[in-house]
Amino acid sequence: MEFGDWLGSDRPPLFSGTILFLNVSNFPLDKVYLFIGMSAQMITLPVASEFVAGLCKRKLTIPEKLFLSFIVISSPLFLHNVAFLWPKLFAAMFMIIAVYLLFFQPEKTISLTILISISMLLSFLSHGGSGFAIIACALIYLAKMRKLEELYRGILLAAVFIVGYMPWMFYQKVVQPPGDRLLKWHFLRQIDVVPEGFGQLFIEKYKDVHFFDILARIFLSFQNQFLDGFTRIMNAPSFDLFTKLSFYKLPLSVGVPIIVTAIFLLFLKDKVFKSLMLIALVNAIVWFTLPFKPASSVHEGTYLLPIIIIMACVYGVFNLHSGKVLLMVTLVGFGITNMVMMDRHRMYLYKNTHLVHQDIYKMVDITNYHGGADFSKTKKENFLIFGSHLTSDADTADFTLSARNGDAIYYLTGPGAVGQTLEVYGDGKRILELIETKSDRWKRLDVGRYDQLQVRLVDEGKGWGQWSAIAVSK
Repeated sequence: MEFGDWLGSDRPPLFSGTILFLNVSNFPLDKVYLFIGMSAQMITLPVASEFVAGLCKRKLTIPEKLFLSFIVISSPLFLHNVAFLWPKLFAAMFMIIAVYLLFFQPEKTISLTILISISMLLSFLSHGGSGFAIIACALIYLAKMRKLEELYRGILLAAVFIVGYMPWMFYQKVVQPPGDRLLKWHFLRQIDVVPEGFGQLFIEKYKDVHFFDILARIFLSFQNQFLDGFTRIMNAPSFDLFTKLSFYKLPLSVGVPIIVTAIFLLFLKDKVFKSLMLIALVNAIVWFTLPFKPASSVHEGTYLLPIIIIMACVYGVFNLHSGKVLLMVTLVGFGITNMVMMDRHRMYLYKNTHLVHQDIYKMVDITNYHGGADFSKTKKENFLIFGSHLTSDADTADFTLSARNGDAIYYLTGPGAVGQTLEVYGDGKRILELIETKSDRWKRLDVGRYDQLQVRLVDEGKGWGQWSAIAVSK
């Protein structure tokens, strides 16, 4: 099983299995995947509702359920996941269940312990980023452990998890090796397939790292992913920039009003709320400490962290003795504003693709092209879109398009431009060369009039956001 140049063993099995099922079925892939992806991630809402109800030790009223659902839905975290269908929100759902049963359920039976381990296992099999949350939960559990029975319970949790994971580990190592490409990519920044194992590469890349280097990296991650979210929102010059940042900085991903509310609620004398925030804090420390694409972005971490912050805020609001209604109305207002801004950003991008038909070269022939477009699969009347994004950002390309007439073409790259090259030849002479030139919106390239135009697009980037596309007339 392969997705582009990715093996099935490189991806989490629940995600790979879903794609495999859809590929072998006769269903229209794009529509069915959209439906299944949205439906699976919408399950987060009833799970979150039951989570908060369990913490409150009562049934939530209908207005409270509506408030909770709206706060989750209006967060950039939820909006982006439903739009892009990354499977991490689905993984976070299982971790929410595990956290509640492990830390907030007084019952300590063997069957419940097994259920906790299975929930963590399903989360990890949905997305490897859940490993951050599992490590954080393990650290908290060990720190709180006081009795011998709790040690036995921890051993049972680990044993069930390992036994449940072994079939997938066997598949990765024996059926479709090596199975550790994602680990090498995210932890060691080793994108291409190499014969060395993860352990060997880890030692080679980090043998010269000192203790103070680790502390510096932790602070840099904390600054870039948390503190920077507050400073950016104050200095964002436009809605466009704000909506781009809203998913890649933790305060913006969760929502700054939610973050600020959660911090103020720390002054309340509520042990449950403080426990929730402790879980969030330990998750953040683990996330910032491990060498996982240092100082990268919020979507590279586990989604339990932002979900726990949102749930803690909602729980704290529900337990206020005064001012609850005013705070709920305020947070709903911020949620509506956020959704309007997101929709404005979406409509802006849709209406401002800037693909104007006048004086554009017309496609005559294309060689070495194996399909693909831009990430959004842009469709514009009277235009043809050719790109390197076929199934994932890991796709590469090297094709040449021949065109005639006109005096311009359009060019677009992903969020990054690493490995992207565009060469334009007019009547056999190279007239333009763009190497790793970022163009996150369709950019009109005025190249002049030639009887014959050749456009060569090369994409050698296999990482996230590394793709490019060109547009010409039909």
